[in-house]
Parts: sequence; C-alpha cells; structure tokens
Amino acid sequence: MKRITRLLLVVFISLVQAMSVAAQEDMKLLVGADFDTYFDNREYAGSDIGISQTIFSSRLTPTIGVEWNRHNRLMLGVDMWSNHGDDTKFISKARPQLYYQFDNNKVTAAAGIFSREKLMGDYTELIFSDSVRFFENRVNGFMGQYRGRRGFVELSLDWYGMYSEASREKFRILSAGRYYFDNYHRRFYGGYAMQMGHYAGSENIQGCVVDNIIVMPHVGARFTAFFDFDVSLHYIQTMQRDRANEESFSMPGGGMLRARMEKWGVFLEEQLYVGDNLQPYYSTFRSDSFPYGYGGDLYAGERFFGTDDGVYSNTKVGYNRKFFDSTLHVNAFIAMQYDGQVWGTKQMVQLSVRLNKNIDLQQKR
Repeated sequence: MKRITRLLLVVFISLVQAMSVAAQEDMKLLVGADFDTYFDNREYAGSDIGISQTIFSSRLTPTIGVEWNRHNRLMLGVDMWSNHGDDTKFISKARPQLYYQFDNNKVTAAAGIFSREKLMGDYTELIFSDSVRFFENRVNGFMGQYRGRRGFVELSLDWYGMYSEASREKFRILSAGRYYFDNYHRRFYGGYAMQMGHYAGSENIQGCVVDNIIVMPHVGARFTAFFDFDVSLHYIQTMQRDRANEESFSMPGGGMLRARMEKWGVFLEEQLYVGDNLQPYYSTFRSDSFPYGYGGDLYAGERFFGTDDGVYSNTKVGYNRKFFDSTLHVNAFIAMQYDGQVWGTKQMVQLSVRLNKNIDLQQKR
C-alpha cells in the first residue's frame, strides 16, 4: 500500500511540474475515484452445476492523469479490492490501470490496462458472468470503437495471461456492434457479439492449446407501452477445440430470448436459453494436468450455460437506477434460475460511484 501511495505521489508531482512546459497544449489534470460494492448470494441446493456461496467485496479505484488537446489522455489508477469478512489482509488484491486514450465524437481508442466499462457491446452472461465483470474488470491490451448515427462497432484485444512458469498464455479478442434500422426512434436493431478465446500453454505445460470461439448475432426491438420494453433474440454458435486431445472442433450452439420491461427503475427480465452444453470442457477429464477439466480458467461466462439438459432460464426482478447526475448507480435484483432440473435463487446488490474532476492547467495571460 505504501508503494502504491508513493507511486501516485511521484506521478502527481511530475504532472504538476509539467504545467509550465506544456501550458500551450490545453492541459488538464484529471483526478477521479471509482467505488464498487458487490454482494452476490447464491442458493443452488440440488443443482449439479451451480455452487451455493456468498460473495461480498468492495473495490476502490483512484485515478490521476492528464488531458491535452481535448482528445488525448494519459491515465494511471489502481484497483484495490477488499473482501468482506477477511481480516487477514488490509487489501485483498491490488491491480494497476495504466493507459493512453484518444477520444472524439465518433472514435475512442485505448492502449494499456483500462476498465472494461469502456466497451459498449452486449456480451451477455455467456461471455462474462456478473462476478467476472466485477473481479476481472480490466482489459489488458487495445480497444478501438466507432460510433455513428445508427450504431457502433468495436474491437478489443485482452491479453490476460502471460506465458510463464506460474501462468498459461491466455488472450481473448472481443468484438461487438449494433445497427438501428430506424435512424431517429431507434426502435428496431440488429447486431452481434463475438469472442475468440485462446488458452495456450506455460513453461510447465506444453502442447495444450484450447480454442473457445463464440459468435452471437441478434435482432431486437425497443418500444414503450406504459412500461419500457426491450426484446431481443440471439443465435449462439460456438467453435471449441482442445488441440491436445481432439482433432476437430466441437460446435455446440443454441438460441436465447431476452425480454425486459421497466418503469421508474423497477424491472422484470427473462433470459431463456435453449440448446447444447456451451461449456463442454468445464469439468470433463482432459489430461493428467487437468483431470477435472479447465473450469473457470477457460470459461468466464455464467456456469449455467454448461447445462446438459437443454435449457437455462434466468428470471430477474429488481431495481436499476442512477442518481445525482449519474454519479451513483444502484443495481439490485433477485434471480430465479432453472438449469433444466432444479430451481435456484440468486440475490445481487451492486452499488457504484463515479467521481471525476478536471483541473485546467492552462496558464492565464
């Protein structure tokens, strides 16, 4: 913790000293803090897939950086987690954010280590579960995004595992887009989300590469009839291959219906998946190195998509709203989940705070 404080202090002093040198460049000092609390209680008695447990943690991310010429930013931050109930550590985990960002009305590009919140795509629970979004909240690599009158498209590279003795080489390429067929009302839309996952070897594990490719095109409609409705239909096709144990791709797929109605922040949402087991390598025997499968090291999505019973239903009732000029965000719900055999419940509460202050460093004349 002392090292983190010293690093932030050195960066702050360096930025202040740069004021006189770069005052001609429309410099601004950017100071901010993000705070997130995540409570997730799961009750899955009788389920062969879900594990009953409670996850309760908070994350604080102080940031500091500079902006110049209105479009360029260089930022430094630290994600610090504290797991509630764990008194053995002051900070359970700390990870850096360090990135450059270019931004204008239509284009955003970033390089380094930055928050996944910069991505706009609808990647759904199949690619990132709620807990993964909280604990693995960073992109390590690059991102490019274009926004137009009728939608957007984005592409990112996330290199989240370094080839070493302790870690396998892992990266994922993500891309998503959306196009609104009616330009002004934005009622009808189509789009896609995709992942190309690469799970390779380490210094201790050789010749064991696993591919995990997911393609999800979708169409949807948004309309208002007292409640605000959003209904979309997704086709899911995966292409997965354990190159050490298989010669051909496994291609499980299916379809998913998502429907949401909302008013005054209160919402009812249904997500219904019908199809194959989309996580075939999660717990099956693969090799002597992985006798119990690859688990969450390969699959970052919701575990219930690994059902062998052909159906997964997730019905949520909750409250989702922002306050105080969108600086405070509350998202809470109760989910009733069906894995094809039994019902389970999940209660989740997430509170987020986003604070930012821009300080003009331009010299007055």
